[in-house]
Amino acid sequence: MPASILFRKATLVDGSGAPAYTADVHVADSRITRVSDPRPGAGAADRVIDAEGLVLSPGFIDVHSHADNAPFLNTADVSKVTQGVTTEVVGNCGFSLAPVHDAHRDAFRSFTRRIFPPLPFDWSSIEEFFSRTDEAGHVVNVAHLIGHNALRIAAMGLEARAPRLRELEAMRSQLRRALEAGVFGLSTGLIYPPGVFSEAEELVALAEVLPPDRVYATHMRGEGPQLLQSVAEAVHIAERAGCRLQVSHLKATGKQAWGTVSDALEALDAARARGLVAHQDVYPYEAAGTMLTACLPPWFQDGGNRAFLSRLRSEDALARARAELERHDGSWENWVAAAGWDRIVVASSATHRFDGMSLAHIAAKTGASAFDTLVGVLLQEELQVSMTVFAMDEKDIAAAIAHPGSMIGSDGMPPGNGGKPHPRMFGTFPKILAKYVRDSGLLSLPEAIRKMTHLPATAFGIPDRGRVAEGAAADLVLFDAGTVQDHATYEAPDRRAGGIRAVMVNGRIVVEDGEFSGERAGTRLTPA
Repeated sequence: MPASILFRKATLVDGSGAPAYTADVHVADSRITRVSDPRPGAGAADRVIDAEGLVLSPGFIDVHSHADNAPFLNTADVSKVTQGVTTEVVGNCGFSLAPVHDAHRDAFRSFTRRIFPPLPFDWSSIEEFFSRTDEAGHVVNVAHLIGHNALRIAAMGLEARAPRLRELEAMRSQLRRALEAGVFGLSTGLIYPPGVFSEAEELVALAEVLPPDRVYATHMRGEGPQLLQSVAEAVHIAERAGCRLQVSHLKATGKQAWGTVSDALEALDAARARGLVAHQDVYPYEAAGTMLTACLPPWFQDGGNRAFLSRLRSEDALARARAELERHDGSWENWVAAAGWDRIVVASSATHRFDGMSLAHIAAKTGASAFDTLVGVLLQEELQVSMTVFAMDEKDIAAAIAHPGSMIGSDGMPPGNGGKPHPRMFGTFPKILAKYVRDSGLLSLPEAIRKMTHLPATAFGIPDRGRVAEGAAADLVLFDAGTVQDHATYEAPDRRAGGIRAVMVNGRIVVEDGEFSGERAGTRLTPA
């Protein structure tokens, strides 16, 4: 790799939201050394890249990723870097891969297996986990959150109850330790076990440990009929704790809730007006993606995998669950009511026999009811099933994307499971540039780049990233604004984006014309 690189005559969109202008950008020793007018003799470099007619911007920051396991894959995860992402925020929705307590190691291992590929879990502390991932290497830069689910399982397993005082203090202690090790904040996943069993006071007690400039990132209690109530709870927790708020993947699921995203944004704006530092992220798709076990009520999740599987074989438990799905009283996130059996599609499963098929389609093939099909799939796959759920409305998506406090996050599932994962893993950022900038004009190019770069760097406190400026880390993406395009689909989710000419991570060009070099040039970041 050349010691110095010059991007000549680039159309520079620097991340600040300012208009584009033409510039030469010089890089050496992993840093941007000069941004200058493109005039002859302005400077030499070991390699000169002709960027005339192309956009040069900061590398994109994916603020909502589940690629915590990526360093352990035998084949490099290129889903993000090939679309221009140079930094990922992982540990979202309460799911981090540490800490792990010996007393609950098996429970943690089996629980995470619902969405992660097999992992050794031969670490306990967050420091040991970081040591393992750092040794394996990172394709892109990584900023970690610590997950509430991981903290809770380490302290008290998967029990459906409030923590005892000593258990709460154990969680707080582990959170302090994680902050000292360099995490950027705390995440929750309040529709998943064991987070679903927690009350607001527990979450306030944890978030109070966060310094004022760290983030409480939350997959809220509900994103359907409960959306506004959930926003109120999230704001309450952050205001009580005195920390920043990040609302994860803001959306309204199910026709009953469509149109309420604007109300949610107004509620967040009111909190911002009171002084709360709050943001939200969004992905540009009408389908969500998560574990298939989330289709069943919260009480079904109590006790971990063994208890869950036992309930799947209990006529009484199944009768109760079926009745609650049909009643849909709004007290929990009911994906079946939000989408319908025909719009819940198996994305990846342990055997892959159901991948790409909706529950309604599987039911029609077998002659079973849709509910019995859900139960049968979970039993046959031993809960190792993820789903894609078509439940959102385009008007809500556009409203969230357009808001000035919104940034972009893929919510990409853990890589390495195969099957037909959500196309957002490979397509999120090019889709924003193609659909919402070039095609519809919902966003200007400088504003879209700001949402992908400087805004997330500022919101999460990610140092030296998000701007093309002298002295900043050389994370850059060069793309053709006229041809940039997502190609990933629900049928072919791993198609790489077009129009991405080059991606630089820490001064190393790792993608050229869509091809990954094989170099793991990323690093684990720590707060400024």
